[in-house]
Amino acid sequence: MKHTRLPVVSILLPLAVAMLAACGAEDAAKVSGVIVDGAKRLKSSGQTQLTVRYQPPDTKPYVIVVYPAVRTAEDEAELEKIAPRAMAISQAGAALSPKAEGFSDTLALWRLGSLATFSTSCRGVAEALMVVAVAKNKGGPTDVTLNREGDKIYIVGLN
Repeated sequence: MKHTRLPVVSILLPLAVAMLAACGAEDAAKVSGVIVDGAKRLKSSGQTQLTVRYQPPDTKPYVIVVYPAVRTAEDEAELEKIAPRAMAISQAGAALSPKAEGFSDTLALWRLGSLATFSTSCRGVAEALMVVAVAKNKGGPTDVTLNREGDKIYIVGLN
């Protein structure tokens, strides 16, 4: 029986992709973490609105999209506007459009030089009633506006 050797590249490539995804996954989780922390503070305060800040580690361009549980025609129109900006900074060959089906109750982050990352850790703590998105061409912080209505916390703006 003859054995064939797999080229080293075919073994290392999947590992490299997994490592890139793991490094980038921290970004979406960080944004979600900022929202979760802010939602908890808002819920325990007497306030009805709170703005929290996500500070990225560098000045690379990025796009954040928060998807509601159910997407409407208005949501699709908002995604139509933000999709070109996300696709322009997406990792070559691994681009995933913000308009892709199936994203619901999820936060997505596209960063220059990284794969798109996703987080659902703010589910159940804060939700968006409609698509909320921001594109930062020069990097920099994003302010997240949260509103409290009764026991519910809503993500109402990204600036």
